[in-house]
Amino acid sequence: MASSTPSVTPIPGPAQSLAEPGSRRWLTAETKLWRALLCGLGSGALWGTVLASMLAGYEQRLLPMPWNLLLFGFLGFAFVSAGDGILTLLWKIVGFVLRRLKWERPYHLLLAIPQNQIGRLLAVGLFLYGRHLFPETIFNNVGLPPSTQLVIWPIAVSGALVNVARMPVRGQRGRLVLLGTALLLNSLAVGWLLYRGTDDYLARAELTPVTAVTPLTLENPGLPGPYSVNSLTYGSGTDKQRDEFRAEATLTTPTVDGTAIYPGFGGLGETVANWFWGFDFSQLPLNGRVWYPEGNGPFPLVLIVHGNHSMAHFSDPGYAYLGEHLASRGMIAVSVDENFLNGYMLADAGGAEMPLRGWLLLKHLQQWRTWNETPENRFYGQVDLSRVALIGHSRGGEAVTHAALLNTRPYPPVTRVADSDEFGFGIRGVVGIAPSDGQFKPNGRPLILQDTSYLMLVGGHDADTHTAMAIPTYNRVRFADNPDAFAAVAYLYRANHGQFNTIWADRDYGLMDSTLLNRQAYLSSEEQQQTARVIITAFLEAVLNEQDGYRQLFHAPHTAAAWLPDDLLVTTYKDASFLAVDTSTRGGQSKNVTLTGAIATATDFATWKRERLLLRDGESSQGNLALHLIWEAGAEPMYSLKLPPETMREWALTGQDDLTFALTSASDEPLPLEVMVELETAVNTTVRLPLSQFGAIHPPLPAHILKADWIEPVLGFDKINVQTPYERVLQTYVLPLSAFQTVDAAFQPEQITAVRFLFVGEQGGAVYLDEIGFVKQ
Repeated sequence: MASSTPSVTPIPGPAQSLAEPGSRRWLTAETKLWRALLCGLGSGALWGTVLASMLAGYEQRLLPMPWNLLLFGFLGFAFVSAGDGILTLLWKIVGFVLRRLKWERPYHLLLAIPQNQIGRLLAVGLFLYGRHLFPETIFNNVGLPPSTQLVIWPIAVSGALVNVARMPVRGQRGRLVLLGTALLLNSLAVGWLLYRGTDDYLARAELTPVTAVTPLTLENPGLPGPYSVNSLTYGSGTDKQRDEFRAEATLTTPTVDGTAIYPGFGGLGETVANWFWGFDFSQLPLNGRVWYPEGNGPFPLVLIVHGNHSMAHFSDPGYAYLGEHLASRGMIAVSVDENFLNGYMLADAGGAEMPLRGWLLLKHLQQWRTWNETPENRFYGQVDLSRVALIGHSRGGEAVTHAALLNTRPYPPVTRVADSDEFGFGIRGVVGIAPSDGQFKPNGRPLILQDTSYLMLVGGHDADTHTAMAIPTYNRVRFADNPDAFAAVAYLYRANHGQFNTIWADRDYGLMDSTLLNRQAYLSSEEQQQTARVIITAFLEAVLNEQDGYRQLFHAPHTAAAWLPDDLLVTTYKDASFLAVDTSTRGGQSKNVTLTGAIATATDFATWKRERLLLRDGESSQGNLALHLIWEAGAEPMYSLKLPPETMREWALTGQDDLTFALTSASDEPLPLEVMVELETAVNTTVRLPLSQFGAIHPPLPAHILKADWIEPVLGFDKINVQTPYERVLQTYVLPLSAFQTVDAAFQPEQITAVRFLFVGEQGGAVYLDEIGFVKQ
C-alpha cells in the first residue's frame, strides 16, 4: 500500500492580497495575528531603514544630490535585504535537512515562520546596535546613528499595525483605529525629532549684578571697518570636487607631500577618499579663500582653519562672515581648506593627523611669503608677516596651537620634512574656537604655548567637545620673553559648537543625531557669529595692532555689554605683568601660599581646601588648582592673606596698578552672594569695597545638552560624557588700586599688608577662588 504524504499548502506572504475587487483589494490572506505582526514589522523596518540611511547619509555627500541620497538608501536596503537573503538561505538548508530526515512536524513549523522578516529584523538590529555589540569593528563606521531608531522603529511598528488592519477578520472600525494609531505614532516621532527642547532651566541673571558700569570708549570691534573688501581663491588645481580651487582659482599653488607626517587613513577608507578627491596624501593641495582690504599695505595676515567634519560637507566657506569682517578692518583673512584631512563614514584619523594639520598651515604661510616677495604678484609687499594670527575651530583649534609651536620648534614627525629654521613667522596670536586638546601630544607631552597670545572662545552648550576641554591649553600658556603677550578664555553660556561656522550651524552631531540635542537653549546663529566678530576682533586688534584697550573686554566683559547679545559671558585673563600672591600652584595644604612669606587664614568656613578643578565630565582636569571655600548658613566667612613687607616694598605698587583674582560659584543653586574686598596698609588704613563695583558675580550655569535624560540609556547615545551640567569657569576680576585711594586718600598702595575676602551669603554658599595677585602696569 502506497504511503500518503500530507500535502503542504503554501502560506501567503505579507505582499499577497486577496484578489477581491473594490475596497477589499488591499486585504491580505493572512489569518494568524502573530504572522501579520511579524511580517508587517519586518517590512516596516526595511523601509524605515531605507529612509534612515538616506537621512544619515545626507552630509556624507560622496555623490551629487539626489544621487547621494539614493546611494545611501540603496545601501540601507541592501544591508537589510542581505539579512533577509542569508536567513532565507539558512532556512532552505535547515528545511532540506529536515526533509531528508523526514522530520515532518519540525519542517512544517519551519515553513510557518516568515524567515525573511526575521532576517530583516536581525539585520536592522545589527545596523543599529552593531557598534555596541561588536566594538572596534567595521560597525563603528557603517552603523546607523542612534537617533535613527526614532525613525525606524515607529515605521516598523506602523507596518505591523497596518498589516494587522489588512487582515480580513478586521472590522472597519478596528481598521481605522489601527491605521490612526500608526499615523499618530509616526507623527509623534517626527514631532519629537523636530522639537527643539527647552530653555526653562537657563540661568538668566547674575547672582550680583555690576553696580557701576563704565562702557569701553573704543570702537565696537563687531562693526565693519573702513576698508572695502575684495576676495579670491587660490589652489593647487588637483581637487576634482572644488572648482573654486581648480579652474576658478585666481592663484595657483604647488602641492605638498604629507606622507612622512601622516601617511593616510589606510584600507578601504583611504581608497574611497582618494577616489573622491583625486589625490592622496603625497599631493596635498594648498587651497584657500581670501578676503583682503583695498588699499596700501602691508596688512596683518590671519589664517582661519576648520576642524573635523564630514569631509564632503565642505567646512571652509563657513567662515566667510568672519573673513569679510576682518578684511574690512584692515587684515588679510584666509579660510584654509583642509577638508581632505577630515573623516567620514569609513575613516577618521582621530587626531593622529594633527601635526599634519598644523604643518599645512605653515606651508600656506610659506606661500604667502613667496607672494609677498614676488613683484608680479598682486600681494607683493602687501603682507606683514611679522603680524600673523592663526584661528582654528574644533580640531582646527588644536591644530593652530601645534602650528605656533612648529613655527619655531618642529617636533617629530614634522622634523622628517622641516628644518628648525624653515618657518620663523611672526605668529603673535592664536585663537581656538571650541578647540580640542590633547588629541596629539608631541613626544607624549601636552602642548605648552609660550610668549604667544592665546584666546579660547567656547560655548556652554557645546555638544561636540561637550566640555570646555581646552581650558588646560589656556592654563599651560607661559610668558617668558614677551612682556606684551596675554591669554584669555571667553565662555559664552548659550553658544553651541557649530554656529561659529555657517555650514555646521546648530547641528553639532550631523543632521540626525542633532535632533537629540537641546537646541532651544542656543543663541541664534547671528547672535553667536556677532559675538565671535566682537571677541575675536578685539583680541586681534590688541595682538596685531597693539590696541591694548581691548584687553579690558577679557577681564571686565560688562564694559562691552552694548556690543554683545543678551547672554552670560565668563572671561578669564592673564598676562606677563601678573605678580602672584596665591595661585594654588603649590597645592597640598590649604595654608601653602604661592608668595613666599605670605600667610593665609580662613575664618568660619565649613570647608577650606585646595583642589583640582575638573571639567564637567567629572574626570578631566582643567590643569589648575583652586581654593574651594564652603560656608554654612548664618556664617561670616573671611579669607585673609597677610603679605610680606619686604616683597611689597620691592613691588612698590602705585595707584596705577591693580589687584586681581579669579572666582566662580561652586554651588549647584543660585544662592544670593555678595563679596567684599578689603585692603589694609601698614599704618592700619583699611578700605573695603564691594566686588559688584568692578564686575558681576555669575550664577551656576547649567547646560542641558540633550533634550531628555532617557536618550542616553534608551537610545545608547554615548557621545556626550558629562557628570554635571555645570562647567566651573573662573571669572577674572581686576580692581584698580586707585579705587581704594578714592575712598580714603590715606590709602597708600605701596604699604599694603593684607588682602581679605569677605563672603556675604546668609543661606550659605561655595566658591572657587584663585589667581590672587597684583598687576604691575
